[in-house]
Amino acid sequence: MTGGFPSHAGPKWTQDQAIVYEAALEAINDVIAGYSEQIAVEQGRPAPKASRIDWLEMRTDHATAIMASLDVTDTDNVRHALVEYSGIVRACDDSAPS
Repeated sequence: MTGGFPSHAGPKWTQDQAIVYEAALEAINDVIAGYSEQIAVEQGRPAPKASRIDWLEMRTDHATAIMASLDVTDTDNVRHALVEYSGIVRACDDSAPS
């Protein structure tokens, strides 16, 4: 303590960790948005497939749980999530009609 105030110890993570963490969150959010769009499309069909909607909702729930479990200081898991979810985004972008 200095002058009656606690000393500032600085952040508990690096700038690089924060950047990768934010990129992972963005990738996961993009995937969730894509799943949500697919759910809306399926629900709008004359005969929506309940199994497809259930699968998409399960994937959305899983992505949400991964996002909630990430810890900015857990570099390995954050990088893994970034690689996995940015790969899904790229795959969807590559398969989208131009």
